[in-house]
Amino acid sequence: MSQVSKAIPFKSMSESFTALQDKGMYYVDKTGFIPYLIRKGDEICVVTRPRRFGKTLMLRMLETYFEYRLDETGNPVDNRRYFDGLKVMNAGDDVLKEMGQYPVISLSFKGMRNDSLEEMTDKLRIALSLACDKHAYLLKELALSDSDRENFLKILSTKESQSELEEALGRLCDWIYKATNRKTVILIDEYDVPLQQAAIYDIHHPGANLFEKIVKLVGNFISSGFKSNSNLAYGIIVGCMRVAKESIFTGMNNPGVIDVTTILPDEYWGFTDAEVKQMMAYYDIEDKYPEIERWYDGYNFGGRKVFNPWSLLNAIRGLVNGYGEDAIQPYWVLTSGNDIIDDVIEHNPQHREIIEKMMNGKTARVKIYKNLSYRDLKQNPDGIWSFLLYTGYLKALNVSKDEDDLLEAEVTVPNTEVKTVIRSSLQNWWKNIKLRGWDAQKLLRALFLGDVDNAERELRLVLCESTSVFDYNEAFYHGMIVGLLGNVATVRSNDEYGEGRPDVVALAGDMGIVLEVKCVTPKALKVASIKDDDRAKIKSMMTTKLDEAEKQIRDNEYIEAVLEDEPIARTAKAYAVCFCKKWCVMREVCVD
Repeated sequence: MSQVSKAIPFKSMSESFTALQDKGMYYVDKTGFIPYLIRKGDEICVVTRPRRFGKTLMLRMLETYFEYRLDETGNPVDNRRYFDGLKVMNAGDDVLKEMGQYPVISLSFKGMRNDSLEEMTDKLRIALSLACDKHAYLLKELALSDSDRENFLKILSTKESQSELEEALGRLCDWIYKATNRKTVILIDEYDVPLQQAAIYDIHHPGANLFEKIVKLVGNFISSGFKSNSNLAYGIIVGCMRVAKESIFTGMNNPGVIDVTTILPDEYWGFTDAEVKQMMAYYDIEDKYPEIERWYDGYNFGGRKVFNPWSLLNAIRGLVNGYGEDAIQPYWVLTSGNDIIDDVIEHNPQHREIIEKMMNGKTARVKIYKNLSYRDLKQNPDGIWSFLLYTGYLKALNVSKDEDDLLEAEVTVPNTEVKTVIRSSLQNWWKNIKLRGWDAQKLLRALFLGDVDNAERELRLVLCESTSVFDYNEAFYHGMIVGLLGNVATVRSNDEYGEGRPDVVALAGDMGIVLEVKCVTPKALKVASIKDDDRAKIKSMMTTKLDEAEKQIRDNEYIEAVLEDEPIARTAKAYAVCFCKKWCVMREVCVD
């Protein structure tokens, strides 16, 4: 990841390694991964990190390092200047001799977000064609047969059949070797995007079986280049998850795997604490570190503290450009959909309860499945915790092995930014699913009859089944009552009646019901130094609020106004209501 230097206004970021260097942009040196990769000795390496954690930039850096390419004069392009002063240049001859030695096929599956096999196949054709543009020299290469050149032209023009597409990577390596006498490096970015897309589609369209079709397409395509390919120098595949059970890696020669639990000599994707502090010192904004840390830190990869690079860079760019407090906000959670979080919260009450506890700072002890399959999310619901860990919604603490030698860890929500998306999903579920499905007839009947005890009970039941991650303020409780009564009555919210605007007026049958809502917030309890278990003092504060609400009802003549303004209202009742967290007290207000 990068940042613009002081000499250049910090207005943009780039996933192009060469552009960062050419424009003199601030670069956090991650070239130490090159010697690690080479010395690790794995011909094929699968790297998993959450989205927007520097995977694409890493691949662009590897492409620049390994690439053998001829310029217009027929001489090899020298990319050494891009690495001057970086860690890799001190790595030793065993590493440096690999620079500029291999033609590179670089593909991204990022665009494969479609809802049919045909559309995804077409997107894969396009991705392959774009990757082959730099190898157009093969059309003129005499070492290739006429049929080879004809088949390559099909790839460039996206005219190949599906079977030809699935065999294309291996054939490309063969053609490149014939032309250059060099093995090939294959880089595949976001390989699991089509798999995740298909899995989500099948969740919402039972019986579609798109997932199985995409597994076959992607698996055959990747295998043709990575399985028993004597012309492969290095193959690096990156994504959010390792999906080993999906037949994607079947038959490959034991690919090396780097995931969020792998112990590494350094962090090659996210930003470490030292890197963040150095960057902030460079831009003279060290005073903002505590807030930056609260929002974007919290990940734990292989036992190392890691910041989210995408969000961090966006925030620092905003701070450098004078956006003030607006610079520190959610960025990463807005870069893609959060369907899985929504699905977990909506359909699994036990998981929802665990997530709620984690939102309040607690941890959960869970199994970590390294070979997780997308289809496992149906067959093994507890696999969701591994999925959320690998995709960046959770962090792992105290990773260990159980008695069966399986990984397990304490997991929790990493930082404030991720809490914003989970809180939003919880609130959406509660407001649009829970409240809409709640039978509010008992509440309405109690209000009709003036049965304060049962009305209080119904509201407490709703609150007891809600989450505890809301901001318990007056607007929240107001919205809750509107949502509940809106199921069984016509509701007016903050409309003018009499001399003011009552919070809620509900009309049902020939009755109008007025509710003036107050609350004692957690902040108010803290200011007053009142503990949650001091019920007497809390009740006293709530009673004072009820007095305020009753005074508003009487002074503004809400009951009289409802009877006058609403033709269907022959009778009316009014209630002062006060909430404190999950407690509710109510008082009927009668007019002489």
